[in-house]
Amino acid sequence: MTRAAAFLALWPLAAATGECPCITSSSALYSQLRAELTAEGLGADYGTEGCRAYDNENRSRSLFGCNGTAQVSQCENPWCFVDMTVCPFSLDRCAAAGAAPGSDDSPHCRTRRTEDKTILNTSWSYSYETCGSVNIDSIRHSVAIGGYVIKIAATAWAPWVVERGGEFGGPSYDFFTQSLKLFDPIPTVRLIPGWATEQSRRKFASSYTACVHDVAVGNFDLCIADLWLTPERNSVANFLPPLRQDFFYLVVPKTIEEVTFWSYLASPFRPFSVDAWLGVVAFLCGMSLLLWLMQLSDAGFCSRRQKFSWSLAEFGNSLFVVWHDFLLGQSSHDVENGPARKLISVAFSFFILIILASYTASLASILVVKRGAVGEISSIDEAIEKGVSICVPSVLGPTFTNLYSRASFVLVGSQEHSPRRMHAGDCKAMVVSQDVIDSLHAGYIKEQDCNEVQVTQTVTEDEGRCETDYLGRTRDDCNFIRVGEMLWSVPLSFPVSEKLLHSLSWAFTTGLTDGLLEEVKGNKLNKDGFPVPNCAAEEGNDDGVLSLEDLSGTFFISVFIAAAGLVCFVFETLRKGRSSAEEGLGVVDPQESQDIPKANVFLETAKAEERLAAQPDGIPKARSLESEELPNQKVQAAAFDLDDCLQMSRI
Repeated sequence: MTRAAAFLALWPLAAATGECPCITSSSALYSQLRAELTAEGLGADYGTEGCRAYDNENRSRSLFGCNGTAQVSQCENPWCFVDMTVCPFSLDRCAAAGAAPGSDDSPHCRTRRTEDKTILNTSWSYSYETCGSVNIDSIRHSVAIGGYVIKIAATAWAPWVVERGGEFGGPSYDFFTQSLKLFDPIPTVRLIPGWATEQSRRKFASSYTACVHDVAVGNFDLCIADLWLTPERNSVANFLPPLRQDFFYLVVPKTIEEVTFWSYLASPFRPFSVDAWLGVVAFLCGMSLLLWLMQLSDAGFCSRRQKFSWSLAEFGNSLFVVWHDFLLGQSSHDVENGPARKLISVAFSFFILIILASYTASLASILVVKRGAVGEISSIDEAIEKGVSICVPSVLGPTFTNLYSRASFVLVGSQEHSPRRMHAGDCKAMVVSQDVIDSLHAGYIKEQDCNEVQVTQTVTEDEGRCETDYLGRTRDDCNFIRVGEMLWSVPLSFPVSEKLLHSLSWAFTTGLTDGLLEEVKGNKLNKDGFPVPNCAAEEGNDDGVLSLEDLSGTFFISVFIAAAGLVCFVFETLRKGRSSAEEGLGVVDPQESQDIPKANVFLETAKAEERLAAQPDGIPKARSLESEELPNQKVQAAAFDLDDCLQMSRI
């Protein structure tokens, strides 16, 4: 009886035995298998008695190398030969059983992974998965693709995939070839020239997507390139684990932000925002007011204008003391008069500690004012608001259109052509990857454009813009600057055939985990291929050392305050000289004859007190005080309560 006939005859009976069951005595091919196992010297029960770790029971007999000296983990796993008459997944047979695909109602609705072994020229299927075990070592994957001929297509994209003398290299390509060494025997790589086939190119605008299609239809096993994993491509073929990510940013023409005198003047205040400075000022003024009120409470209150004048003067003095202590970084308030003053002093000291520490933490770097470059547009949101046209790679056009529906995008076939479109005036901004930005600033993009214009002559000067931009200015790729946050990231991966998917995925994951990609990136040949930006650095002191120019704002503010103090000193000196001259001539200001100068009230009062104390007992002190004459004026005792103001003078 042939296998096909046995399959048809026994299918109704086997349908109830579960998916991919072990072969049993009821199977049509059971006797044949046992006979061939005996003839091979393995024993009739080897793999035919249900799920058992046959290779661990007797390692002298094994189909999987367990009779060698090396310990193999799969030798301890249970397995069995399976009855293939009921194992294959079949939609028709699943539907005939009235079941849904994926259900357990029929063994043809689900399946288990099986592999084949040849015994006496007959292929027999076995399964570890049927017995609930999986071989997780490299042997499993070597069995799948070890020694296999892998047909690949490759195209250069420096620095990750490069072509050197007709052979490919670069970090991505080298990572692939090094990963194959995990298999035994190592698969053979056969490079198919020409990248994507013409047939696939006619179906897709992008040659990269065309190569993905070639993998899907079986022309290639793998495409090696700097290839983005997009939804469209992933719907066509399987992909290996991503090797890295491409990060996309907005790039715009730059303008130089000139450094002015006001920039230096504002630099000492930049550690804090405006609202933070307002908070500091409010706290210090509140502290001054609190200390002033406490001082008034301690001194008592007078009832006349002299009291009011003295109070305002003391409030000004309180403001000065608080600000002076703050700038000195210490509190000099009296802490001997009760717990209230102690607590207030502690609060003020804590405020000074935290604020000044926060201020000085970043002051040095902030004082270094650079002549910085900024973009004509600061973000993609601003570009959208201004209606600026933005170049984006056509493959990512649907993604960015979904993300920024109001933006005006110009689709570009390849992202490295976006700079030439900018120079041509087709767009005012572009979305490109960091790799392209680095190549742009290293001069590689311009070199490629000039090669197409002047050497291969595949494009005209108006298209390639090798020499000038659309305004006639000399092309300068250093005039482009990255602005804003990262807009999007795209994984880079290789499309792969279904046969190689699992094994190569394991090899790639192992390589990435073991640092293989970083290792191949670090070898000299690949390391030297990465672009090094050669655009001149912007003016500024990058060594962290402050120059006199950086401190000019601080000097100006300090000198301005000192100059204000000098002006006050000059006016005070002139006023004192004038007062002395007038006193020598006996000239009395009419106003002074009616009102005691605020600055001398308490001094003259103290002198009057001393004279009162020196008079003999019995003379009324109040009356004697009324008869006292101060220089050029009389003390008007009725103007205020003497005892209270004497107390204030002692304070």
